[in-house]
Amino acid sequence: MTEHDTVEPIHLADDLGNSAVLRITGQDDRGLNGVIEIGSYFVSGGIKTRLTSADLAEWEDVLDSLAKGADAASWREGQRAPEVHLETDGNHVTVAVVDSHAYLVTVELTIEVAEGWIDDHRERLAATRALLPG
Repeated sequence: MTEHDTVEPIHLADDLGNSAVLRITGQDDRGLNGVIEIGSYFVSGGIKTRLTSADLAEWEDVLDSLAKGADAASWREGQRAPEVHLETDGNHVTVAVVDSHAYLVTVELTIEVAEGWIDDHRERLAATRALLPG
């Protein structure tokens, strides 16, 4: 991964300035380093995180569940890592990023999504998996 490569397994953003992005910032022999960034005109912030192949498999399960019509799904719930909870009505996704271990903060916002956003995230997942060591 070079400094010009940007891999974002999660990238939800709308024209209102709301966004939730998981950006990969590096890698080592144990996995991937990243930052989850939340932004809006009201609040913005980020939290560092690590990703393993198990995390990516769980993210794939979330995408599969939503693609099959579930209106809500959670990623890394109950783990010692920032959690991401999604609720969708088809045109919008409400994203809650929960840090219940370090800073004890939850940030929630609603993002207008384009049709096909789940397929886009499957492609992002494939690009992220290609970065995993060994």
